Amino acid sequence: MTITIREATSSDLTDIMSFAASDRDDQFKYFASKNPTLTFAAVDDSGQPLGFITSWQNLVHPHHQNIRIVLSPKKLPTSAVIDALVKREQQQLDTLGITLPLIVMYWEPQTRKTVYFEKHGYHIFRKTWMPDLLLDNIPSTNTHLPDDVVTLRDVWAKPAQKKAAISLLRQQYEIVHQDNPAAHLSIENWAKNIDGELPYLDWSLATVVDGDFKALSFVFPGDAESSLDVGWLTDVDNDAHHVIELLNIQCQLFKQTQLRSIFGELDSTDPVAMQVKAKFPWEPAPAWISLIK
Repeated sequence: MTITIREATSSDLTDIMSFAASDRDDQFKYFASKNPTLTFAAVDDSGQPLGFITSWQNLVHPHHQNIRIVLSPKKLPTSAVIDALVKREQQQLDTLGITLPLIVMYWEPQTRKTVYFEKHGYHIFRKTWMPDLLLDNIPSTNTHLPDDVVTLRDVWAKPAQKKAAISLLRQQYEIVHQDNPAAHLSIENWAKNIDGELPYLDWSLATVVDGDFKALSFVFPGDAESSLDVGWLTDVDNDAHHVIELLNIQCQLFKQTQLRSIFGELDSTDPVAMQVKAKFPWEPAPAWISLIK
């Protein structure tokens, strides 16, 4: 089989969506559409697509070029297809003067991708789990807000406190993302990013001890009416005891509503997230794998 690399076109959309669905990559179509000059197709002798590649830069993590590849679910010479796609992508990046090192991401297990990239010097540096937590699996208890726990509605109403809370979040976020460093954004930009996610400030909580923020647990709209997202779980202590208490309180509040589940995002590079992952009965979920050279 001869593998040919060409630019992806609008006529590839059906195959892109099919391959992305097979690889469970619900973002490939978006990034491909936003970066057409960096999106290529690998095709066989008859012109049938074998796989697609795209790449982009993340403004929050600007030190690497992000690569995504989706492959045909049919049997194919995987290594040869990926190799041809990566070489063409790198050629285009060189032409555009983009010299950033590459990061590759995909859902596990996808062993055929892992075999290729590990053979070519990449290693897994982070796994991100995005599991559901069914509220029925959390025992009901009487709960109230302790004196050291406040809502972010109260915090956001006081500019100095809001700044202090966001400063803690930024500091902890940068600590746990050292392999793929975050840009050191201003507090104002962080505030804009947070508020742009439309957090539920009455359900988002903070632990404050002697005027100092110790933990934060944000709540955001979920993908379904019966679900919410919890994120940016922040604790000054790696044992996460503050944020675990916050999440326990939030779960009890959620159980008093029509909500059925919450959704988390838990990074292996974050010791706080790993404590939260171990403490609660999350549903089984595959990890989103990130590889780097």
